[in-house]
Amino acid sequence: MTRRLTSEETQKLWQEYRGGDIYALANLMERSYPDLFNWGMRLHSDREFVKDCIQEMFLSLWKIQATIASVDNVRSYLLVVLKSRILRELSKKEHKLSAALTDDYTFCIEFSADLRFIDEEHEVYQLRKLEQVINQLSPRQQELIYLRFYQNLSFEQIAEVMQLGRQSVYNLLQKSLLSLRRHWVAVFLGFQFFQGIM
Repeated sequence: MTRRLTSEETQKLWQEYRGGDIYALANLMERSYPDLFNWGMRLHSDREFVKDCIQEMFLSLWKIQATIASVDNVRSYLLVVLKSRILRELSKKEHKLSAALTDDYTFCIEFSADLRFIDEEHEVYQLRKLEQVINQLSPRQQELIYLRFYQNLSFEQIAEVMQLGRQSVYNLLQKSLLSLRRHWVAVFLGFQFFQGIM
């Protein structure tokens, strides 16, 4: 598995790309691809569609290489650009207003890929229950949980990706964690009850 680039490595590649180095952009794409693909699959479940959006995004970046500005955080910038592209392409396909404007989009968290590395049946069960509980949250809450705990983004980066103020990110995270805790307790109590009647 490819190691995730550090902020410094990403920034260096970005500056080289802005200077006209196509290999820097190719390296950035290759090293960012797993995170971008996983992110895209949370927004839309069609693998080929997501791959096409990523490819088109990097082609567009190359076309504007001479005029693109410096960015503070390349990783969150790429996530924002990919989300915008996916939502724009979906709105074209569905002939409706952009989902980004209406917040009418789905977001899904699945741990199926992670389950291959878990041997214990109890751990698989716990992960499945966590997936079930997370998917009871609103799409915005799921997106926030994914960005914070799966992508390891800072609150500032999440605010940029989700186009929210930093305080709104804090508030939404608090609300999401409270909701997760409430749903998790309900699932756990249901499991205990089920075990008790067996």
